[in-house]
Amino acid sequence: MKKPNLNLSYPEQTGMLIPNIQFSNHTEDDRPLGRYGRMALTYLRDNHPDRYMILKMDGMLMETMHQVQQEATERIERLTHQMLIDNPMPVTDDILERTRHLNDLKLMAKESVLQAFVLVAR
Repeated sequence: MKKPNLNLSYPEQTGMLIPNIQFSNHTEDDRPLGRYGRMALTYLRDNHPDRYMILKMDGMLMETMHQVQQEATERIERLTHQMLIDNPMPVTDDILERTRHLNDLKLMAKESVLQAFVLVAR
């Protein structure tokens, strides 16, 4: 029986030769994750470890988390805009009052997205 040609490289780490093994054909994504991507990653790792490992071994974990981050951010922007249409800014010269109103709307949108979107982690 013919042996397969693996062509493995063995980088040296702390005096030991460690085989450079990759589980999938996809390389890990080095882009930093945003807040919602990190939250989804933590939730998935802590509450669905088997699904986490499947995504990691398929090389799709970080791509999925970046997609969660992007979709969560877009949904927050859309919800905030919709709530601003439903509850327009108060007609006042007080900048603090206007800022408070906008921050309240953003907070409600973020909480809604967190509960309905990020904690499901696709």
